[in-house]
Amino acid sequence: MKTTIKNTLLLLVIVLVTMLSGCKKKDNKTNEPEPTTPSTPAPTARLVIDNGARSMPVGNNIAYSAKLIKTDGTILTLSSGVTWTSSNANAGSFSGGVFTASAGEITIIKASYTLDGVTYTAEVPLSIEIPNTSIFAVLPSAIIYQAGTETIQLETVYIGSGSASYVFSSDNTGVASVSSSGVVSFHAAGNAVINVAATINGQTSNVKVPVLVVGAPAVVLPIAKVVVTPKNLEMFKGETQQYIAKAYDSNGNDVSANYTFNWSVSPKDADFPTPVMINSTGMVSANNLGGAYVTAVAAGINGQAELTVNPDTVIMVNPFYVSLGGFDPITFQPNPTTANLTATTYKIDRNAYKTGQTNFLTQITNPSNLTWALPLTGIPAIDSFYDLVDLSNQTSSGATVTKKSSVTGAGSTFVVAHVPGTGIEPGISAITVMP
Repeated sequence: MKTTIKNTLLLLVIVLVTMLSGCKKKDNKTNEPEPTTPSTPAPTARLVIDNGARSMPVGNNIAYSAKLIKTDGTILTLSSGVTWTSSNANAGSFSGGVFTASAGEITIIKASYTLDGVTYTAEVPLSIEIPNTSIFAVLPSAIIYQAGTETIQLETVYIGSGSASYVFSSDNTGVASVSSSGVVSFHAAGNAVINVAATINGQTSNVKVPVLVVGAPAVVLPIAKVVVTPKNLEMFKGETQQYIAKAYDSNGNDVSANYTFNWSVSPKDADFPTPVMINSTGMVSANNLGGAYVTAVAAGINGQAELTVNPDTVIMVNPFYVSLGGFDPITFQPNPTTANLTATTYKIDRNAYKTGQTNFLTQITNPSNLTWALPLTGIPAIDSFYDLVDLSNQTSSGATVTKKSSVTGAGSTFVVAHVPGTGIEPGISAITVMP
């Protein structure tokens, strides 16, 4: 009996020592390694959106595309598998890689693609414009740039009578700031909006330029960036301009001599043909009116510049601002529900305009086929915002605009005086309708 008890106690001691010894080994991590969590594979490529920073009119669409550039220089063109999203749901929507703009908003377009367990992303800004609602424009209309010491000069485009003054401001100066003369500086990764307020003939109009500032790339490629100059340009039909592209590595060295640049141009408004042509050396020829993007590509990296081809002849509508219905906020007297508009046609002196002279316009006779129109697109969701007035008494020199009796709320629209197919810049009158 004693022997049985003694053996049993000995067995318990052995088991207890074994358990304690096992605990000590687990606590002493030098003897037995802990299980490890598999690490995320390191990125070996960079995702690039081909389209770059863009602007577009409401109702239009952009077919976005992207490519993956590996560290060895291999370029994968991605025909599928890319997920596209917009940061602003009100701006529009995607169907596959095609974005359709539904409102005059600013948004950030994002592409995502997964390869070998790593998800790559890229972003570009997009500005959606309501056609002909501003009496001036700004170049560039959207900006994507890397934080650093480089700057971009904003160019204001205004072809009209009367003096114009501009005020520049940024809603996020920590990301991008702007000087009183329109020079934009880029400080840190993030988003900002540059507002350009123009006061012309006592009235103020605003244009917003979205800015996306990116940090240093996480993956080093043979080319870090491509810069195209001139960055912003105004041209006239029939003129030419030589563009220059330079490629830089991650250390800021100019490596242009090692690469060949592929040049291309695309229109700002997909409803109209590209207003310029470009040859293999970057020489641009202006053939029609409108805006365009000039793109140079080397080793898969894009550089972009923006230009506009100005008209030689413009139509101006007076008055430019009209209020119909409601009450005048100063006199508290009721506003009329009808207004008469007049159109005047001017010829532009190119040299006087380019040198900043104020007397670059000469009045000429209105074209006999001048017509008046409302900005209707055929898209009910958009047209419901602008179909607020009726046009009558239309001639080559004037028209009458009347608030529709069916309109019960407030809204804004505009009337266009134009001569389709002639290259004459249309004139507009901005109409505010009050209940």
